Amino acid sequence: MDENLITVREAAGFLRISARTVYRLIESGQLEAVRIGKQWRIPARDLPGRQASSSGSEQKPASA
Repeated sequence: MDENLITVREAAGFLRISARTVYRLIESGQLEAVRIGKQWRIPARDLPGRQASSSGSEQKPASA
């Protein structure tokens, strides 16, 4: 598997929300995650805003 998976704590830090909120997003289906043993892992590509930060060349300024 060549996909980058991050922990719930890492996702919470990136999104600036609590780990409990990340769990709620996973449970409600709003955030994709996979369970590995007893732990959840989130594909880094599925985090909101992740594409925007990794590919800034695709973004255009709102007022240019």
